[in-house]
Formats: sequence, C-alpha cells, structure tokens
Amino acid sequence: MLVSPDASEGSLLLHQDAYAYAAVLDSGEGLSYRLKPGRKGYLHVARGAVTANSIKLSAGDALILTDETDINLASALDAELLLFDLP
Repeated sequence: MLVSPDASEGSLLLHQDAYAYAAVLDSGEGLSYRLKPGRKGYLHVARGAVTANSIKLSAGDALILTDETDINLASALDAELLLFDLP
C-alpha cells in the first residue's frame, strides 16, 4: 500500500477516502484484490501486460471497475501496476 486515509501499514497519509497500491508481477504471476461493496477500482498498467477480470491490458492501459467485488489479475508479463481503491 502506498497511500491510505489512516496511514496504515506504513503508507503515506492521504486526507481522502482512497487507497493506492503498487505491484510488480513477473511473467505468469497473478494476484487478487477484493473491493468492499459500493467502491470502485482504477487499475493502471505502467509497464508490461496483464489480464484483469478477463480483459487484456498492456502498458499505458487503464481499467475502471464498478459494480465488482473482486479484481483478479492473471497472466502477467513483467507488469508494473497501480491500483486505486476509491469511493
């Protein structure tokens, strides 16, 4: 976690109801993230490629997830990602 509204887990304090995460996934790796009901996710692929909820994304692509509870990242290809958990 990079930033949060409560500085948890050593993150920077952000005076907003938002969380930001960064991940580096080597080829073939994946991960999952659960959004609480009513929240949105914004995923940005800074480098490489990844499949997010069955949608293929590559460097420079972004995806806004609404009405989803799980974000499933799979089939990474040396990916650097930013994920924002928003109200």
